Amino acid sequence: MVKIRADLAVYQGSSAGYIKELKRNHGVTFTSVQLSYGANPYYDNRNSKAQILNSFDVLGEVGAYHFYLGSPVSEAKHFLARVKEHGLDHNTELMLDVEGSLSGNIVAQINTFLDALYNAGFHNLAVYYNESLGSTINHKNLHHKPKIWVASYSHKPNCYFDMWQYTQSAQTSTGGLDLSWDYSKSVAPDTYLKHGSRFKVIADGGLAVSKDIALKHHRKVYFGKNTVVYGKVEPYGKSTRVRTNLGYISGNTKWVKLI
Repeated sequence: MVKIRADLAVYQGSSAGYIKELKRNHGVTFTSVQLSYGANPYYDNRNSKAQILNSFDVLGEVGAYHFYLGSPVSEAKHFLARVKEHGLDHNTELMLDVEGSLSGNIVAQINTFLDALYNAGFHNLAVYYNESLGSTINHKNLHHKPKIWVASYSHKPNCYFDMWQYTQSAQTSTGGLDLSWDYSKSVAPDTYLKHGSRFKVIADGGLAVSKDIALKHHRKVYFGKNTVVYGKVEPYGKSTRVRTNLGYISGNTKWVKLI
């Protein structure tokens, strides 16, 4: 089934009630929250921490994005600092929003930004642009195979896409909202470990270890890919966690498997 996602900036709500409204009225199952905008000066989203926390609590997952203005090295560095500030783990989808008046080799700039994220251990990447940029940005030339998120409000995009932003004017209690059909998430639903005591980390970027079962407070400990982990599966909402002697990790079978 195709899922519906929303992207949230400072103009949208941030409370748990607002996220529940999006889920109830628009069927939203995933939000991508803007953390930062541009470079020197940076225009950070002052509502992002509450939007991240409440999206995770209500929907069970959340992504983050940066609005790009043309300085890939400094903007990527600042965005990564904001990601760390919010405690987002390496499985989080990070998206680069490319729009507006840009000059130079846009593909090269995007790749510089993506390389910085990838080298920092974030491998779940996406790039957003308007359909008009589809002929300029050939997705096959982008590094690390990011998911492609295309905006087109009058018709289905005439370029490759994984996510299609089909409206920017969905009505909510705080005003308009961008909504997208997410085809990338329609292939296979998430499944979770149900039992076992010996596991192997299979996530390309490894897994962060958290102090709490909600995975909100990360420790400095990190399990890299192929690490063998001993622990106990514990339920958490509709998902599960693995409790190890060092803390909790996700029980999502995309990231860890029973051995």
